[in-house]
Amino acid sequence: MKLPNLGQAQQIALQTVSANRATEFKAAASLVEPHDHLSTLEDAASTPLDNPFKGRQLNQDYTPSSYIGMNRYRVTSSTTINIGEPIKEPTYRYGDFTDPDDINAFLDQVDRLEGEHKFMFQHLKPTQELLDLVQKMSDEELAVFSQFVVTTSSYHFGTENNNSSAQLISSLSKLSDDALSSTLAAMDKLLQQGNDYKKPMSPLGENEHGNERVEMISMPETINWFKSNYKANSAKYELANDYTNLLIEKNLSEDQLMQLNDHLSDSTLTQSSGIIDMMSLVKNHQTDDVLAMLNEVDKDQEPNLFSYLAQQTNYQANKQYYQMDNGKFVAQQDNISSDSNRRELYNNILNAYNDIGMGWINDALEQFTGSPAQIQNELWQTLLDDKEKMPEQFTRSDSVEAWAINNIARIEGAFHVTQMNKIYDYNSERLVPELIGDLTFYSSGNIRSSVDSEEPQSAENQP
Repeated sequence: MKLPNLGQAQQIALQTVSANRATEFKAAASLVEPHDHLSTLEDAASTPLDNPFKGRQLNQDYTPSSYIGMNRYRVTSSTTINIGEPIKEPTYRYGDFTDPDDINAFLDQVDRLEGEHKFMFQHLKPTQELLDLVQKMSDEELAVFSQFVVTTSSYHFGTENNNSSAQLISSLSKLSDDALSSTLAAMDKLLQQGNDYKKPMSPLGENEHGNERVEMISMPETINWFKSNYKANSAKYELANDYTNLLIEKNLSEDQLMQLNDHLSDSTLTQSSGIIDMMSLVKNHQTDDVLAMLNEVDKDQEPNLFSYLAQQTNYQANKQYYQMDNGKFVAQQDNISSDSNRRELYNNILNAYNDIGMGWINDALEQFTGSPAQIQNELWQTLLDDKEKMPEQFTRSDSVEAWAINNIARIEGAFHVTQMNKIYDYNSERLVPELIGDLTFYSSGNIRSSVDSEEPQSAENQP
């Protein structure tokens, strides 16, 4: 079967066949007896094959793929020679497709894209499921889809990587047209949020070599060093990856998904990070509660609930700085809290929302924001326990503020003792330990995105 007007197909298949026909003829001829068959083979080898891809100009460069971990798919061809018979027309394969009409249909989708998006799309395995999916998309949506799938499926140094393209395509294929358009719009916004990401800066600033002004960083052996280093520029990929995992693993109804997409499209990167993590970890029956709470969160308000929650998965926020007697600094870098600990925190906040309301949560956020990320779950659990045990102490409008004055300093003080002991233990096991002496808490990590050009304040002046 010939392929009429098969645009953008691979010329390499034909080139390979043409280049090898003479070699195939010679190899076959050496085995043929008598010589009566030679004229048949010679005629077949000299007969040009029809070009089934005429009119299509597919980019045939052999530049190594920039999307590490993904293959670039091309149309391949094969032909066979049977002694004494004419050479048969070649057969073709493009991913899962072998039928010329199917190959044509898929290459029609490639034709819709331009430039880098076309190159990206060619890294997705041609399948019937993918063809059916992309035929539902506008050209703009197809470009967004191509970029998002490649971003979440190719390898990024220092991040957890897996080729999730097949699973994501399968999840999207189940959506209605409206839900699909909503999801693609959210993907577009998340990519923009990721591209706007700038590395979080140390409160100590940087020296002339671009390094943090710290003498030593104590950290557990199990930590992901690339993510914990404040210069690691990985959040732009993690946001899209986390949303992909949510789509694949979370059983959301289409109404829930579209509500979520609307919120993500109207959020900042840190807010989206907090929203996605909470939605991923809560139980299915709590999903509507999270969405209801989202409807009441003022994203322009500071402190903001979901920006606050995003600190739980931010390594820089899980870092504390201490000043030594000589005025120099050391730091304690912890792993981010586990899924189970974050789920417990989210459950506490949802319970507070359902039992007391968003206003009470905002009162608590005003008191808790700025304290170390590692103690937030303890603060919420202690606050709710005390409210249940001593309800009479929580009848006034300033009751949360009064509770904070009496409790946060105690909880935070005990935490800093633990952190400093971690630093002393870590230092004692080094080949050449630092002369640390006494330590004074200086600052918790933050997520500032601009370099602090000023020298660090003294510990006495630090609020």
